[in-house]
Amino acid sequence: MAGSKKKIRRERMFVTGGVLLVLLVTGVFVTGRIINHRARQMSDRIVTQISESHRLLLQAELDRTVEAITTSSHFLQRCKEPSEAELRVFSATLLETDSKADGIWFAESGNSTIRRYARNGELRTEKIRSTARKRLCNEAVCDSIRSEIVEERGINIWILSCAVRDASGNCRICGIDYPLPELYAHMTEQNPHSRSSAILLDKHGIIVFHPDSLKIGQPVAEASQLEAFRKVCTTGCSVITEGFSDYLGIEEQRIYYPVRMAGERWVAGIGIPRLVIEQEIDDFHFFTILTAMISVLLFAALLILAQRRWRREYALRRLSEQESAQLQLQQVLDQIDPHFLFNSLNSLYALIRCNPEQAREFTLTLARVYRRVLERRKQILATLVEEVEFTWQYHSLQQIRFGESLELTTTIDPALRNRRIPAMSLQTLVENAVKHNRISARNPLHINIRTEGETLLIENNHTPRDNESSESLGVGLERIRSVYRFYTERNISISIEEGIFRCRLPLLPEEE
Repeated sequence: MAGSKKKIRRERMFVTGGVLLVLLVTGVFVTGRIINHRARQMSDRIVTQISESHRLLLQAELDRTVEAITTSSHFLQRCKEPSEAELRVFSATLLETDSKADGIWFAESGNSTIRRYARNGELRTEKIRSTARKRLCNEAVCDSIRSEIVEERGINIWILSCAVRDASGNCRICGIDYPLPELYAHMTEQNPHSRSSAILLDKHGIIVFHPDSLKIGQPVAEASQLEAFRKVCTTGCSVITEGFSDYLGIEEQRIYYPVRMAGERWVAGIGIPRLVIEQEIDDFHFFTILTAMISVLLFAALLILAQRRWRREYALRRLSEQESAQLQLQQVLDQIDPHFLFNSLNSLYALIRCNPEQAREFTLTLARVYRRVLERRKQILATLVEEVEFTWQYHSLQQIRFGESLELTTTIDPALRNRRIPAMSLQTLVENAVKHNRISARNPLHINIRTEGETLLIENNHTPRDNESSESLGVGLERIRSVYRFYTERNISISIEEGIFRCRLPLLPEEE
């Protein structure tokens, strides 16, 4: 009887242990599946964010080329008969802002020759030989930008051209040449440490950029890429494909996006390697189930180790997001150089018409100031003393135009000289003051820059020009806000009271 009860007790313990073991294995399996599902969702979200960031970088490069050809067309429209010196200075300055460009050329409608200014300053008058370039010149429509990839002297060249009517009513054509090998070198230098890759196809399916330089200038041949290209061109929506990257040597997810190029629809394909998390989760399932059969304690220990591994993977993904944010910030900052140059060229144009002597002095001073801009173009933050010194240089440039009607005073606490603010932020605020206020001998502009506690105060008398929109002030200020949003929770403050415009910039800590 006792043996029978003991046998029953053992059977119950065996059944209870078996049930607990099944429940434990089931719980581990279900938990693992939930973790796996969440990890896949997070992986998909990060892949989308990184690819979108890469697409924005490509779009920014295309927008920069369009801005360059637009600036050239505006120059021709406003100049009735530009001199050789003006064309040379304009071409050299514009080429400095776009390192991808090989040369700028000008022609008249129906003419078979072009005047080409190379990056080294050389001027050549060339006869148009290629059929594609002739077509660009002969079929040009005023105020429209055209794009074409041609082969000249054994090199594939991307040509942007625009036809305009100058002040005399003559039809003139300007163009910029981008050799695809130099475009490849420029694009690969933009983000050398990125794990993603990109291809860029024009509206005809010709490869403008590809990680494999041998494919540049060739029509897209891979079936999956050709099908995705056609879908994007037809629908204007992004297309997602899976495949193997010959460039990275691993499986990847590729997202094809439509991008704008002077009214045309191009296609950018961004390839992102799938984060290797599925295999790790499967291993986690196997070992946890195995250890659950051995002991609950050992299983719990392995679960903690797996959780820590997942957290490390998550930390790496967060780092990728931060790098993506850094690239977007740099894209915003890269807009400062063309913005500064465009406004300075407008001022130069005004001086050329009313005071050629001052225009020559303005050009020399602009060259010195812009050289300083190029030297600091990679800086995101600068010391207060550096910004004040550069602002005085910019003031000397504008004083050539306005004389004593433009007054600048600075009062800086010596103890705050090495505190930091966004690079070129003071110049941007002074430029806004000059651009948006009336300046004359009877109505001079007074700009005062001084430190107050932990902030830098910029003031000027507010005398807005007629029909001036206050929203235009936000273009330069938004660049400054972008830097502060990245580095601190403090932000700039702006007010207009009793005819005085005030802007306060928080002073960031000194560089360690």
